[in-house]
Amino acid sequence: MLNELFDYGRPASVQLAVLVDRGGRELPVQADFAAARIALPADQLLALAKAADGRFSFSVEG
Repeated sequence: MLNELFDYGRPASVQLAVLVDRGGRELPVQADFAAARIALPADQLLALAKAADGRFSFSVEG
């Protein structure tokens, strides 16, 4: 996605917003804004689900 931004010129800065920051980075990219920050072991996943009424919820799997 950063490549598409460069099509319009080099931005002075890029800020990343995420719903949940799980940590455990493999790339040198970090969210500037996060609704929640949690630490999960490598063998666990965070799943996002949407209920019929439109509400979202998270659950830990694994």
